[in-house]
Amino acid sequence: MELNAVLVQELIFAFVLFILTHYFVRSLLLGFTRRLPPGPKGWPVLGCLPLLGDMPHVSLARMVPKYGPVMFMKLGSCNVVIASKPSSARAFLKNLDQYFPNRPRIPAAIYVAYNAQDLVFLDHGARWKAYRKLSNLHMLGTKALGEWAPIRAAEIGLMIHGIYEMALGSKPVKLPEMLGCAMANMIGLVSINRRVFVSQGSESNEFKEMVVELMRLSGLFNIGDFIPSIAWMDLQGIQRRMKSIHKNFDALLVKMIGEHSSAAQKREGNPDFLDFVMESMGKSDDLELTFTHVKALLQGKRHMTHTVTRGLWHIHFGQLADIKDKGEREPNS
Repeated sequence: MELNAVLVQELIFAFVLFILTHYFVRSLLLGFTRRLPPGPKGWPVLGCLPLLGDMPHVSLARMVPKYGPVMFMKLGSCNVVIASKPSSARAFLKNLDQYFPNRPRIPAAIYVAYNAQDLVFLDHGARWKAYRKLSNLHMLGTKALGEWAPIRAAEIGLMIHGIYEMALGSKPVKLPEMLGCAMANMIGLVSINRRVFVSQGSESNEFKEMVVELMRLSGLFNIGDFIPSIAWMDLQGIQRRMKSIHKNFDALLVKMIGEHSSAAQKREGNPDFLDFVMESMGKSDDLELTFTHVKALLQGKRHMTHTVTRGLWHIHFGQLADIKDKGEREPNS
């Protein structure tokens, strides 16, 4: 037993020594071969992850005066460049877009986005362009937005009515949650002619809970995203929960698509986004859409809901902060 304990200790020590040596030598070699933007040094293995704290955007903003608008840091084993000003971000997203089009294959892309087959995680190429063309033509383009304006107006009206009823009952209004519900319902009606968040119906409530949980899991900090070599260990159990929920989500999505196809005659002359996507299936070209691609496209709309809701949330609370500052500066006015 003592021999086994000593052997285990020696193996652990050798493994830690190997990791530290590997990162030290690699950092020295990269320092001689590449010129990188300035940034904090960070810790071995973890990189700059401990420096980000509970609010990474605040920590990064505090580093700008010292390191400038473009910073380089290692987050775990991942090389990351941060653009902190609009002009810097524009350079990456517009001028140099052809060099930075793809996203890493993190566990969320594999286990939630059908192995990175949705519009968000799919590598830039012919299929991604076909996805974007479909989305712009039938959902996000100027003409499509004009056609879906009545749906947006109706959902905003329902949201405002809900806020009004809460105010009458002296209940707190959770604006980010209400915006998320409204956006999900808009996208659901445009995509599959169906509201996602409703007060009645066990299936709709089940769908709502799974969407919310997938959004929550996708936004959690996952150490495997930053140190891919240990992602297979799933130390936090996030991947296991993603697989479980996505399995149920996929089954419900298949059922909803089947019901949507059965009700095609009711939408004759007024097709939704899924109708246009289904028309693209079965075509004999190199970009033939399979059923998995269709599910990935629909699932990808969830990211749109999350992104837009976060944007509106920041705008709203930014305005509240401005009002608060103005009130503090003019207490007697």
